Amino acid sequence: MLATQRPVSGSSGGQGSLRAILAELEHQSRAPSSSEDGLRQRLLVLARRLGRVQALGDEYAGISLSEHVRVILRGRAGTV
Repeated sequence: MLATQRPVSGSSGGQGSLRAILAELEHQSRAPSSSEDGLRQRLLVLARRLGRVQALGDEYAGISLSEHVRVILRGRAGTV
């Protein structure tokens, strides 16, 4: 999801976790359904969290969402 090779501490478990979002994103890419809005909402939360991380600066400023996620957030997931 994030365009970095570093592991993210606390990235597993809990609602809205990166691992859960990745699993759902993969599932959605195989069979889009009405739950896409729920995925989009969770990705919006992730994007807000990412903004706070990027605000830390230094090496964190270079972390970004993948192009696939940015397309979903723009509301055009069907064009991927």
